[in-house]
Amino acid sequence: MSKKVSTVTWTILLTVFIFHSVLENAIHVFRYFDEAVALLCLPLAAYDYLINKRAKGIKVTKTRKAQLGLLASFLLCGLAGNLLYQYQPLWIAAVSTVLAAKFFMILLAAGYLQKFLQINLEEQETTIEVISMVWFGYYILALCLPQILVVPEAWDICAKSSLLFALLVFCEHKRAWMYRAGLLMMLAMLFLSGKEKAYGAVLVFGLFYYLIVHKKIQTKVRYILYMAIPIAILAWDKIYYYYVQGNGRFAKSIMTSTSIQIAKDYFPIGTGFGTFGSNYAKEVYSPVYYMYGIAEHAELGADSRRYLTDVFWPILFGETGVLGTILYCSLMILLFAQIQRVFFYNKKNYFLLIFMFVFMLMTTFTEAGFMQPMVMVFAFVMGIILQEYEEKRKRKMKYFE
Repeated sequence: MSKKVSTVTWTILLTVFIFHSVLENAIHVFRYFDEAVALLCLPLAAYDYLINKRAKGIKVTKTRKAQLGLLASFLLCGLAGNLLYQYQPLWIAAVSTVLAAKFFMILLAAGYLQKFLQINLEEQETTIEVISMVWFGYYILALCLPQILVVPEAWDICAKSSLLFALLVFCEHKRAWMYRAGLLMMLAMLFLSGKEKAYGAVLVFGLFYYLIVHKKIQTKVRYILYMAIPIAILAWDKIYYYYVQGNGRFAKSIMTSTSIQIAKDYFPIGTGFGTFGSNYAKEVYSPVYYMYGIAEHAELGADSRRYLTDVFWPILFGETGVLGTILYCSLMILLFAQIQRVFFYNKKNYFLLIFMFVFMLMTTFTEAGFMQPMVMVFAFVMGIILQEYEEKRKRKMKYFE
């Protein structure tokens, strides 16, 4: 594929990911964009296997095998609950399966696409700068004309703006004025979002940039745990309100405690996809909510359904049980291990990956985390960078064969 076609393809895909929430409200077909990219990993994986392994004799890497194996095991675990208990129709189980694994499916799809695109992200300065300015311009225009344009949600602003800010720092800076303007615009959007996660994102960005890019220090698990302390302080008001002051009466607390009980009652596989905490458990109100008394809650009942999807860990505990949670955590650990290897190849690439990974970990305690639609662009960018690293590593290893 020519460099020009690759750049245009990358630009279109990134633009749609960033403006996805806006586009899906205007054009119905864009509601399925994330799912389409996720499902693309299946034919791309088959093509890669047939062409590279059979035709060219190139072996599938151990990491890729582990990813595919863990992902398949996770999906089978959730589907086993659907087949065994049948709390939701099979079509809901099938759709919810894709939604539950969408992040890692997009991650894989982006990796396969990168083999064709061969994009060097550091050279995509103009694309990132223009998208950042248009994103900011749309936000300001939407605030002025809310009756005509859809104002992005605060969480959407926080996720997309933090990523664009990180990408701006990551790319080459040939046009200083555009680079600085983009940074200021994204910072302004982060603070205007009013989310504690936005302040946490700025804190994480600053500390990790200093430690990784300037001090050349590789991130350890304990460093991420240390970061939880200042982030918890920033979000303490909400943590105290939901889990302490409410005495178990508020939605997040109820969903969390109920999911743990479900994991015990339906050990080890849970009640199946689309039955607890996920989008279709809300859309087609799950009978599990009636079984555990959640339907009687004013904010979680069938008439309201306000905070049913405002969780992450309860989805795993409830729908896939202890086994599914362990498998999903294994996928996250494997992703972290992949990121760790990039440290020895490129510090800025490594920093960008760590920033995205830690940001998503933060959101697992207040939002839908890795299953949130807003972070699917993170999976796309991470997949591109990780595959770019793998391709360059392979080329270097040829000299030692």
